[in-house]
Amino acid sequence: MTKRVAIVGTGMTPSGTSAIPSWDLFATAAREAVGEAGLPLSRIEALHLGNVYSDFTEAQTNMAPKALSAMGVESLIPCARYEAACASASIAFRQGYLSILSGMYDVVLVGGTERLRGVPGSVVQQAMATSMDLTERHAGLTFAAYWAYVARAYARKHRLAETRLQELLAHISVKNHCHGAVNGKAHLQREVTLEDIMRSPLVAPPIRVMDCSPFSDGAAALVLASEEIARSCAKPVWIAGSGQASGGFSIADHADLSVNPAIAKAAADAFRQAGLGPAEVGVTEVHDCVNIHEVVCLESAGFFKEGEGIHAAEERRTYFDGDVPVNLSGGLKARGHPVGATGAYQLCEIARQLRGDFEGKRARNPEVGLTVNVGGTGTAVTVTILRKE
Repeated sequence: MTKRVAIVGTGMTPSGTSAIPSWDLFATAAREAVGEAGLPLSRIEALHLGNVYSDFTEAQTNMAPKALSAMGVESLIPCARYEAACASASIAFRQGYLSILSGMYDVVLVGGTERLRGVPGSVVQQAMATSMDLTERHAGLTFAAYWAYVARAYARKHRLAETRLQELLAHISVKNHCHGAVNGKAHLQREVTLEDIMRSPLVAPPIRVMDCSPFSDGAAALVLASEEIARSCAKPVWIAGSGQASGGFSIADHADLSVNPAIAKAAADAFRQAGLGPAEVGVTEVHDCVNIHEVVCLESAGFFKEGEGIHAAEERRTYFDGDVPVNLSGGLKARGHPVGATGAYQLCEIARQLRGDFEGKRARNPEVGLTVNVGGTGTAVTVTILRKE
C-alpha cells in the first residue's frame, strides 16, 4: 500500500455563466490540471467525476465517459459519476484518493462539473429540490427556508435579536465579496457594503438575497498521484486527512439545527489522520451556500466555540489577514456555486494557497489547509486536510 497521495495538478474554469456544456467545461479544467502536473494524458488511469443536475439542466446522464470523450481520451480507463448534492466533487476526490491509497492506481483524475444557468431558474429550483426529503419539499420546504430555520435556531440558542443576527450575517457576505473581488475565477468580482446586504430583499426571513450564493456554471479538476510519482512532480500538495460522514436526511429529525454532527465527525476523522488540530490550519475553504452555513461549518469543525463563529467576520478574524483565514476564493457567496464542482474548486484553491500561486487574496505562508464541503441539508459531508510537506 502506498504511504501517501498528493495533488500534483489543478485546473479551474471561471465560475459564472457559460455557453459551453458541462462535459466540455470539465475537459478544459482537466487539460489544465494534467498540464500543470507535467504528466502525459496517457498516464491517467481512472476518472472520478462529480456532477448533480445534468439530467435536468442538460438532458445528459452518463457524464463521466462523456467527459473522457470531450478530453480526447481513447484508452479504456474506468470512470464514474458521483452524485451527492453539493458534496459530489469532494466525494469523487476522496474516492480517487482512496483508490491510489489502496495501491490500485498511481495517477487518477478527479473533479466536478455543473452547468445551471442555461435553463430557467424554475428548472434549477426543481432540480435542487430533489436533494432534500420528498415529504418535506412536498410540504413547501425550500433550501432558503431551511437556512432560515438554521439561522433562527442559531439566534435562539445564542440569544441574538433578529436585526443583530442579520447584521452579523451581512458581515460574512461583505468579507467573502472582499476576497472574491480579486479572484479572477469568481462569479461575482465586486466588493459590497454592509448596507448593500441589509437592503437586499428578504427571501425567507431572516435570510436575504445577498446572504445567498449564486447558481453558477463551472468545472474544476485535480490530478492525484502516488508518492513515488508525486516526488517527480513540481509542487506536490499532500493529502493529510480525509473524513466523510452522513447526516440525518429529514430535518424534522434534527434536535438542533444550529450544529452539524456530521461535520464534527468528518473533521475529527480528518484531524486524527493528519495528527493535527484546528489551530494548525492556516487557510480554510468552507461551504457557505448561505452565509449562516459558514458559521455552522467553522463551529462544527472546531475552529470556534458554539456562539463565537457568528462574530468572526465582524471582528475580521476570518479575513485573509486574520488569524483564521476563511474563503479567500470568495467562497460560494462570491466565487459561485457550480454545485457538482464546488468541492473540487475548494480543493484546487487550497492547493494553490499552499503552493503560493493562488491568484487572489492569500493567507500568510500557510503550511496546512482544510476544506469543508456539505451536500443537501447537511446530509453528505467531507472534510479534507492538505499540507505542503
